[in-house]
Amino acid sequence: MILCVGDRIKMGHLTEALEQRLHQEVTFLPEAPDIRRQENDILLAARGADAIIYDTNAYYNDGEELIGVIKRIWRTNQVTPILLVPTSNPKNEIVKAALAAQIKNIINVALTLGEQKDQLEKILTGYYAANDDREDLRAAEAEVAEDTRTLTSFVGQLYDAKQREEKREHTVIIRKKGTPQVLLEALGTVVRVLFGIVSIVLMAIAILVLLYDNTREQLLQNLQQLWQEICAMLGIGG
Repeated sequence: MILCVGDRIKMGHLTEALEQRLHQEVTFLPEAPDIRRQENDILLAARGADAIIYDTNAYYNDGEELIGVIKRIWRTNQVTPILLVPTSNPKNEIVKAALAAQIKNIINVALTLGEQKDQLEKILTGYYAANDDREDLRAAEAEVAEDTRTLTSFVGQLYDAKQREEKREHTVIIRKKGTPQVLLEALGTVVRVLFGIVSIVLMAIAILVLLYDNTREQLLQNLQQLWQEICAMLGIGG
């Protein structure tokens, strides 16, 4: 079963190809100006469908928003989306957004009715997927690849600039304070941390000593033994 989202009359030639040549059952969902309000209706109507054909020209949503909803529906029900677009111009916003979202089942309604039917049949029979034979979309795919490279390059430049700025700030700090001062500050931080740890350990020992007699006696014995071992290692009398 194929779900067609759009005007039944405008899509009549495709319905003919679906029913007579591909022997598919066809059901229609009327067009709506905002695909976001139609999302649930499409999900319900597409139960058991093999594909959904969208007339993208019926929506006022911009390309990214339109394709975003279509991809969300596709991700939810795993039903193949097929897009009717007004052109395969590589600069077309909908075409570029679709290709960027890995939606390549596109029918150019600017072509003749016979050519549109041919594209639909090749999509549904898996011809395009098996042969990668969409010369009409190659230029648009190149545009998307170039946009991706430009974005990646821009992000990389921002990262490099951030790294240079952090390095420069670090160098300025060292020059202002001087290397010895920076090292002393680092050493001071380490010493403070160590004293903090020792203080916590001593407080814990003190609490235990105050609470338990046995612990106090055992602790004094251990400390005496430890002192004797340290003296023996240093070769002094304990």
